[in-house]
Amino acid sequence: MVTYFLNGGLTPMSKSDTFPEDSGTITILSSSEYEEYFQETSHYRVLKASLSHIHYCKADIMGSFITGTFSIPFRETQPEGGSSFAFCMTDSELIFIDNQGFTASVLKQMEEYPFPDTRSVIHFFLAFLEYLIKDEALFLQHFEETLTELEEKILLKNDSSFNRKILQIRKKLASLSSYYEQLQDMGESLQQNPFIKRDEADKPLFGLFADRAGRLYSNVHMLKEYSMQLREMHQTQIDIHQNQIMKFLTIVTTIFMPLTLITGWYGMNFSHMPELKSPYGYIIICVLSLLIILVEIWLFKIKNWFD
Repeated sequence: MVTYFLNGGLTPMSKSDTFPEDSGTITILSSSEYEEYFQETSHYRVLKASLSHIHYCKADIMGSFITGTFSIPFRETQPEGGSSFAFCMTDSELIFIDNQGFTASVLKQMEEYPFPDTRSVIHFFLAFLEYLIKDEALFLQHFEETLTELEEKILLKNDSSFNRKILQIRKKLASLSSYYEQLQDMGESLQQNPFIKRDEADKPLFGLFADRAGRLYSNVHMLKEYSMQLREMHQTQIDIHQNQIMKFLTIVTTIFMPLTLITGWYGMNFSHMPELKSPYGYIIICVLSLLIILVEIWLFKIKNWFD
């Protein structure tokens, strides 16, 4: 268990520290610790069903408290599969239930983070939400750069693993799209919630967070469309390449079709075919075949079949 109190900032609190008056507390617990300390509380009964399978971000308004969950998509600095945790918030206390250590690492980074109201749990929770998405624009820019590189490789026709890469990117973008949309819904719920009615100035702040999450969602949607366009461009390149192969095979077949006719005609070996006994028959057929090939090539050039 890790405990912080809000008194001029986010301050770690040890067992020997005296709890300051009028200061909010932030506590990080594992699911077993939460069950041990809060089993008899009403918010435990609400959260109990969600702790074992957290798959999305949400905030549920329950009158005197707010409960919810976070499911954060995978990052390089997070465990495989992403991070998930639950929370419960009252006027004076915010409890995180986290078995993966994600919130502990975030709060450690936020110890020097400036807060608009250093004693308000609501303001801290807003700052926590903002901290979660503060670098998301740069993170999405990485996806855009990756897609741009893929586009260049498509044009250069030197990426044989395009389908696998674009599939991985689209899966990540789909996960991020759902994540940002859920954060937007959470911000809108907290903005309209009567739980913060006494702090009217906080409502626009949660609205600003919802707008920011909405813009991230729009960026992801744009990247998803970009990836779809790249997929279509790649398929177009494949179609063009296949058409070129078919065009080449068509030209070769067309060139040799009259030669095949001549070969089949004189392959009948009837005894009264005069050309078979002519001393110049072979030369005549060779010259005729060469003339036919030259005439066909000339016609193909006129019709731009070699372009």
